[in-house]
Amino acid sequence: MSDSVVLSFWQADRSQDLAQHLADDAIFTSPVADYHGREDATHVLGLISTVLGGITETNQWRAERDGVFAFTAQVEDHHLQGMLREERDASDRITHVTLFLRPLGTLRIAIAEMARRLQDSPLPSQAG
Repeated sequence: MSDSVVLSFWQADRSQDLAQHLADDAIFTSPVADYHGREDATHVLGLISTVLGGITETNQWRAERDGVFAFTAQVEDHHLQGMLREERDASDRITHVTLFLRPLGTLRIAIAEMARRLQDSPLPSQAG
């Protein structure tokens, strides 16, 4: 299993486990936007787990408080490569997650699908 909390979450789809690993003020930086706060970051990362399939970690690089994790995945029937960076604080909670995806054509398909899913399931900060 990966040392990446987010990749492990995406592979196992354990939505209840991710939030406990994120700092209250965690930031998720996607290829499209930044999402601030544990609730919004957890929500978007959860939606991504429904868009990306067949996630396989291919490599990882670790430092004291951060790691970079390379992976492959699929969006519909298109292959994609990704890098995920997780930065942690002194208490080992994730403070910042950054996602990079390629190629551009597949990224555009994923972005369109995420837009649909966010329309159906808005961010917690936009509810009410």
